[in-house]
Amino acid sequence: MPLAIALVVLLVLLCVSGGYLWRRLAATNARVIDAPTGELRTLFRGGVMARHIITSGPLVRLEFFDWGIRLHGTAVSRWVVPTWEARYDEIAIAELVALPASRIAVCFRPRGSDPRVIAFLSDHSQQVLRALEARGVPVNRALTRIGRVEELYR
Repeated sequence: MPLAIALVVLLVLLCVSGGYLWRRLAATNARVIDAPTGELRTLFRGGVMARHIITSGPLVRLEFFDWGIRLHGTAVSRWVVPTWEARYDEIAIAELVALPASRIAVCFRPRGSDPRVIAFLSDHSQQVLRALEARGVPVNRALTRIGRVEELYR
């Protein structure tokens, strides 16, 4: 019996430490700016693809405001999905990317040497591109197939 309790405690500690490490690694994708409060104009739900994290389903919100976009987790996934914000003029390009067995994602690349690239997985990728284009963001509709997420950062 004491051995079983020790194994359960060890398993719980491994799970907690693994979750903590995963959260810390995923947080390296965060990009939070001094965004003004604004009225939500458009909302898309989907997933996220970034270094150390890929989610599917409606766990992520992509919000369009007058000033720019905010991508963040829902109440269920906020603990692991990083918040990523950018003004429209800070986005160098929005382009379509896809892993071999995933939906198409819209990849956001910030201007300059900012390495915090993130992609929004959605069945509404073309609508997202149209909304970005309407706000002056350069878009690339050609689909780039990637073998792994790390290729987004090259």
